[in-house]
Amino acid sequence: MNTTSLTGVARRQGVYFIANDAVIDIAIAFLNSFRRHNAAMPLCLIPFNESIQQLQQMRERFNFKIWQDHDLLASCDGISRQFHGTVRGHYRKLVLWEGPFEEFLYLDTDTVILENVAPVFPYLSTHGFITSLSHIPHIRKWVWKDSIVECDRLSPEKIAFAANTGFICSRRGNLGMNEVSGKLAEALELAPYMELSCQEQPLLNYLIVTSGLEYSSLYRIFIRDRSIEIALERWGGIDLGDTVEGQFVHPHYPRTLLVHWAGEWQRAKLTGDSICNRGLWDFYRNYDQRAARDGGLDQL
Repeated sequence: MNTTSLTGVARRQGVYFIANDAVIDIAIAFLNSFRRHNAAMPLCLIPFNESIQQLQQMRERFNFKIWQDHDLLASCDGISRQFHGTVRGHYRKLVLWEGPFEEFLYLDTDTVILENVAPVFPYLSTHGFITSLSHIPHIRKWVWKDSIVECDRLSPEKIAFAANTGFICSRRGNLGMNEVSGKLAEALELAPYMELSCQEQPLLNYLIVTSGLEYSSLYRIFIRDRSIEIALERWGGIDLGDTVEGQFVHPHYPRTLLVHWAGEWQRAKLTGDSICNRGLWDFYRNYDQRAARDGGLDQL
């Protein structure tokens, strides 16, 4: 893509997120939390679809750019159609490796960020891809159906990776659209074994584990060496306990980098229930309003 359409020049590090106006409240909570802990980190919105009029009005407020290469987004939409028969904006994550940031972090919007994300980037010195969670047997079902084991197309290690793709740290060019196109036919052959209710997640897992590059996760690194000081993701779908001023105080858990409500907003919408850890989400949804009331937005 023409990186000058976003930033004038390519930037060394930055963060992408995907959203539209249908999730505006969730996006505001994400943006408030991100800017509270990452005031200067470059940030770019990849539109989930064309409905981003409200988000566009927030560019200066939260200091983010908007992806402008619509041809690449259309290519992602075409890949979505091949897997689902319809356009699902989640597949627009595939443009991440074509963007302006030499090193990048992608974050799902149904997330609140509780620390500076910059300490994640050094792991790219030894890995082509870092996710937040992987190699957890009970979450493999959100990537692969059980039948993947018998199909003899992927090794047990590649299947076991089964990463959540709501958090991806990588480098520009590690997985370009040309490579995606070249692997699309073989990926489509595996579609019957993919849990496609999780949208692009199985495809991205397949592309990562067949890339030829090293891949891991913050969780995996921590499990292998618990002496490493590392902040981890926590799932927002279970009660995580009390917070103080938007931070966890937990003596027996590693530091929390982010809370991700993967699947919980959809469940709450269907059932009418409130999401777990609503107090934490409310804190960040209204954080900029409190900052303005208490003396200005310079705290963001």
